Amino acid sequence: MMNVLIIVVIVVCILALIGTLLVTRMLDDNYERKKSFSSLSYIYFLGLPAIILASVLIWVLI
Repeated sequence: MMNVLIIVVIVVCILALIGTLLVTRMLDDNYERKKSFSSLSYIYFLGLPAIILASVLIWVLI
C-alpha cells in the first residue's frame, strides 16, 4: 500500500516538474511576471484536486 502511494507521489512530482518546465520554456515577447505566475498557478491549483481525487480512489480501491 505504501509503495503505491510513494509511486503516485513520484509521478505527481515528475508531472509538476514537466509542466513547470513547459510553461517556463515558452518565449513571450510580452512577458509579464503576473502572466507567468498565473499560468503556473493554474497548473498547480487545477492539478491539486485531481491529485487528491486520484489518491483517494487509489486508497479506496486497494
